[in-house]
Amino acid sequence: MVRVKNDRLSAEISLLGFGAMRLALKGDGSIDYAVNGEMVDKAVAGGVNYFDTAYVYHGQASEVFLGDTLVSRYPRDSFYVATKLPSFLVNKAEDMERMLDESLKRLKTDYIDFYLMHSLDWAAWDKLKSFGAEGFIDRAKRSGKIRRAGFSSHATAAEFQKILDDYPEWEFTQIQLNYADWETSPDIRGSFEIAERAGIPVAIMEPVRGGCLADPDAPPVKRIGALLKPGVTPASIALRWAAEHKAAYVVLSGMSTVAQVEENLATFSPAEPLSSEERAAIAEAVSLMKSFPTIPCTACGYCLDGCPAKIPIDEYFDAYNDYLYYNNARSFHWLSSRGGGAPSDCVGCGVCASVCPQHIEIPQELKRLDGLIQGIKAR
Repeated sequence: MVRVKNDRLSAEISLLGFGAMRLALKGDGSIDYAVNGEMVDKAVAGGVNYFDTAYVYHGQASEVFLGDTLVSRYPRDSFYVATKLPSFLVNKAEDMERMLDESLKRLKTDYIDFYLMHSLDWAAWDKLKSFGAEGFIDRAKRSGKIRRAGFSSHATAAEFQKILDDYPEWEFTQIQLNYADWETSPDIRGSFEIAERAGIPVAIMEPVRGGCLADPDAPPVKRIGALLKPGVTPASIALRWAAEHKAAYVVLSGMSTVAQVEENLATFSPAEPLSSEERAAIAEAVSLMKSFPTIPCTACGYCLDGCPAKIPIDEYFDAYNDYLYYNNARSFHWLSSRGGGAPSDCVGCGVCASVCPQHIEIPQELKRLDGLIQGIKAR
C-alpha cells in the first residue's frame, strides 16, 4: 500500500482510506460486525491506516463500530481516525463540546486525529461561528482531544473560498471529487482547485460517486467498461484518476464488501498512473454524459426565496441530471424522504423563472420532473 508523507499534516497516510459510511448491513438494518470486521482487518493488513467516519453515519453507529473493531484491537499510534461534527445538528454552543465528547467515547479513544466540521456551506459555518466554533476548535486542540481541524464541504466554489479565507487555522479539507464531477460540476472542480492553490491538503470523498461510476447499468460505465482491458474495472479507473491529484493526501472509499476491500487494495498497491488508453476511455464516458439533455441549473439559488411551495428546485434539478448520467433514482428518493416541497407542489406562478439567470422554464421542468418521479415510484 502506497503511503504519502504529508509535511503540512505531520503524517504518513495510506493513499487509500477506509470510509465507514456504507458498511455492510444485516437484514434488520444494523451493522454486520462479522463482515465489516473482516473488512477492517483486511484493510489494516493491506496497509490502510486512515479510517473516516462521522457522528451521524449509520444512525450514529459507525463511530461505535470503529471503536469496537479498530481502536480496541490495534495499537492507537498505528492508524488515524477522522470523524465529523454535524454542523446541521448544532443548535447551541454546548452541543459542540457534547458531540465531540460523545464521538471520543464511541470511538474508545482519547483523541481524534482529523476532526472535521461536517458539510459546511457559508450558512452552516456562520451558524457555528455564532456559537463560538473557532474558540471550540482552539480549546479542543489545546486539550489534546483533536490533533488537526478541517471541514468537509459540498458548497459552491465561492462559498468554499469564503470559508477557507474566514478561518486561517484550517489544516485540511474534504471534497467530493471524481472524473465525472470534474467535467460537469464547476463548483466541485473549482473548490478543489482553490484548495490546491492554497496548499490545503485534501481528503477526496466519493471518488466512485457513491458507486455510480462502478454501476454496470449506468450508461457512462457501460461505455468505459467496453474500452478497458480485461481485468481492469471501472471502479479501479475512478480511484486511480482521483489518486493522481497531488493535493490529495487520501482517497476515501466507502466499501461494503470484502471483495471491494480486496479490489481496492490491489488498485493501490501501487496506484499505477492511468494509461493513454484509459484516459481515452474516461474521455469517451464524459463525452457521453455531456450529450445528455440535462437541465442547465447552476444552483445559484435565485429561484428559491420566491417559491411559495418552498421547493428545493436546484436540488431536484441536480437529482434529475444525476438520473440522466447514471440511471440512478437514489437522489430523488432521498429528497422525497427528507420532506418539504416537491415538484408536484408547484403552483405554476412563474416567479422562479422570472429571476433565473439561465432562463430555464422552471415550472415546465418541475411538471416534467413530477411525471418522471411518479413513473419511478410506480415501478
